[in-house]
Amino acid sequence: MAALQFAHRYPHRELAALHDLIAEREKVPRNWVVLSAGSTELLAHACLLFGGDGKEVLVAEPTYMGFANYAERLNGTLLRVPVNDRWETDLDRLAGRLTKNSSLVYVCNPNNPTGTMADSARLRQFCEDIAGKAIVVVDEAYYELVEGSRRASMVDLVRKGANVIVARTFSKLYGLAGLRVGYGIAKPELTAQLLRFQANLSPLAQLSLAAARAAYEDVDHVALSRERNAQARAGLYQVLDKLGQSAIPGSQTNFVTFEPKGDAERLVANLRRDYDISVRLFQFHGKSWVRVSMGTPEEMSRLSVALGELLRA
Repeated sequence: MAALQFAHRYPHRELAALHDLIAEREKVPRNWVVLSAGSTELLAHACLLFGGDGKEVLVAEPTYMGFANYAERLNGTLLRVPVNDRWETDLDRLAGRLTKNSSLVYVCNPNNPTGTMADSARLRQFCEDIAGKAIVVVDEAYYELVEGSRRASMVDLVRKGANVIVARTFSKLYGLAGLRVGYGIAKPELTAQLLRFQANLSPLAQLSLAAARAAYEDVDHVALSRERNAQARAGLYQVLDKLGQSAIPGSQTNFVTFEPKGDAERLVANLRRDYDISVRLFQFHGKSWVRVSMGTPEEMSRLSVALGELLRA
């Protein structure tokens, strides 16, 4: 019986430990943090609360398709606003599309699949202006990958009590995608609503929680991973430039998106069939794009050789 009681309590203890770590680092009370099975669960719950049944949901085009798909499945009215000519979320146009029926605004920053960042000062002003009229979800899935002074979060607006939900994940820089750990930071009135949809007192597995806590505390490994990612990304940009490929510049994520000359679908298929390399095909702005995620130095070298052989052919 004692062993069973211990097993029952242990996941909650891990949950509390990770809660406390995040709250301490982000300088918010513990009940301002909600843990979820990846940030995707948090985004789905935000859509359930604020984005369904005909409510207007504003998103960039393109942006993370998972969020847009959630809103559409819940019969939300999705308003897509094209990114600007720098491939950044067009905050001015987003603000201009807001109506009295708008209930939820989603900003992925850095954006997926473009990899670009909105100006942090402009985004902060945008959130301050919009949060009195609609809930703003700022998806910071790639936050830890952003370099230097450009790494700016909207958590400070949460601390001020704004209607902003900041979503983060352990799936990107921390490399724990398969363990499904994410979290949101928001004022307690919002976290209480988000928690209503969690079907379990401990929504995350004990192994996932322990791994996330270890990764979160290892600041040296985080810095090293960020540095190596930046090196791989810079190297890929150089390869694409030498091959005459048009890449979206300025990625602050763990991927680079480019428009290949020729058949993008064939390129993706050939990379998988002949080189055992998986990349992602996207369609937006009337064009076909390929998104390449960073790998180890050996993997990036193998990719460079493959791209050279396929794109020069």
